[in-house]
Amino acid sequence: MKIYNKKKFALGAGMLALAAFNLALSAIRRDVDVEILLLVAALAAFGAIDIGRSLSRRMTREDRLEALDERNQLIEYKARSRAFQLMQAASLVLLVVFLVAGKVTGHESFFAMGVGPGVLFSLSAALEIGTFVYYESRN
Repeated sequence: MKIYNKKKFALGAGMLALAAFNLALSAIRRDVDVEILLLVAALAAFGAIDIGRSLSRRMTREDRLEALDERNQLIEYKARSRAFQLMQAASLVLLVVFLVAGKVTGHESFFAMGVGPGVLFSLSAALEIGTFVYYESRN
């Protein structure tokens, strides 16, 4: 048996290990319920599918061709860009909401809760400026 896609094999093995760890931990704590079983089943299924695809030459070739397709790359770039924009907007909105709630109610805990979204927004803005400068200098 030959592994044709080591990255996908490692991902599948990791999912199977995570499923086993989740099930063992729930069994030790004696709190196995439907949600845990569904999570374990989904992790095991996705892990088995990934391992199966990594062991098949034909499926590995299909996966590589799919990854190299320019249309799929464009869709991935657009999705990542949009997710970044949405995360940036959501963190700004949360920051404003917590600051306004702190000012209206007078509770300092709202100001403390606004620190997380504030740091997240600041970091994302700095990263956006940095990546813009980097790619602008390379073109």
